[in-house]
Amino acid sequence: MKTLLLAFALLWVPASAEILLIDFGSAKDGTDWFIVNDGVMGGLSEGDAVLQDDALYFAGEVSLENNGGFSSVRSPNGTIDLSDATEMTIRYKTNSYQSALTFSVSDQFWIPNYRVTLAATDGEWTVINVPLRDVKQYRVGTPTGQRLTPEAQADIIRTGFITNEKRAGMFELTVDYIRFD
Repeated sequence: MKTLLLAFALLWVPASAEILLIDFGSAKDGTDWFIVNDGVMGGLSEGDAVLQDDALYFAGEVSLENNGGFSSVRSPNGTIDLSDATEMTIRYKTNSYQSALTFSVSDQFWIPNYRVTLAATDGEWTVINVPLRDVKQYRVGTPTGQRLTPEAQADIIRTGFITNEKRAGMFELTVDYIRFD
C-alpha cells in the first residue's frame, strides 16, 4: 500500500455561529491530507493532490486492472460537528469524470459513509447547494437508501473526495471551498 501524505491548508472558520468553512485558498494552518487509491485492494489507480491557484487540485488516472476503480484524498481523522448546519455549498470544477465529497463517521471501511455527488462540469466552475438531509449513505461504494442523520452529522471524523465512477480514465477535480450553513 502506497500512501502519500500531503500538507494541505484546511481551515474551519466560524464566520458566524452558524457557518463552517473549508477554504483551500485562505487557510493559515496546514493539515495533512492523504491519498488512498484502490491499491489497498490490489488496484492500480493513481491520484495526487496539491494546493494550486487557491484551490485543492486532485487528479490522476483510474484503472480497472486488478479489481481497481477509485482514487481518493482524505483529511486526517478529527471531529467535524455539523449538527448546527442544514445546508452545504461547494464551489468546484471537474473534467468529464464525476467525483464525490465524502463524510466518514468511522475509520473502518465497512461502516457506512456519506457522499455528495459532484457532477462533471467539463472544466467550468460551478457552485452547488445541497441540503444535508439529502446526503446519501453508502456501504463499500453501494448506496444503502439511507440519508445523513442528525446524529451522524455530529459524529463526522473525516471528509474527503473520491472518484465516483468505476470507469477507467483520467480525472481532475478542483475545489475552491465547502461551506456549511
